[in-house]
Amino acid sequence: MKSENIATWFGLTALAIVLTSCATPSRAFHNTDSTALVIQSLDGEHCQMLQPGATARESNDELLAAAVKLPQHQTAVVILENYTEAEIGDQFRDRSTLWVVGLRNLGYQHIVFLQGLDVANPEGLTTLAQYD
Repeated sequence: MKSENIATWFGLTALAIVLTSCATPSRAFHNTDSTALVIQSLDGEHCQMLQPGATARESNDELLAAAVKLPQHQTAVVILENYTEAEIGDQFRDRSTLWVVGLRNLGYQHIVFLQGLDVANPEGLTTLAQYD
């Protein structure tokens, strides 16, 4: 009888863990738009395009000017490198405002900001914010 209580307790504990882990939304980014514009924002003034074609380091304004010439896409992904805030605050606002305004003016409907880890692939990076 005592082993049944222990087995029941372990079963209920395992169920609680599974339900809790399923209820927590994932913040890992998974790109569902293969035509997305992917930008690696190196700091508040410099960046580089990773997709659809890689560019060298350039100013944010130069990249936006180049993006005007790209075929229209729906999604833009901005990877914020050297981003240190634990919660969204002034640093995010200072770095993201230019991108939101500039990319919206270019017609991008879905803009995602990710926390960079000095990698060129956005897959699995932590999502900081999304604008639809």
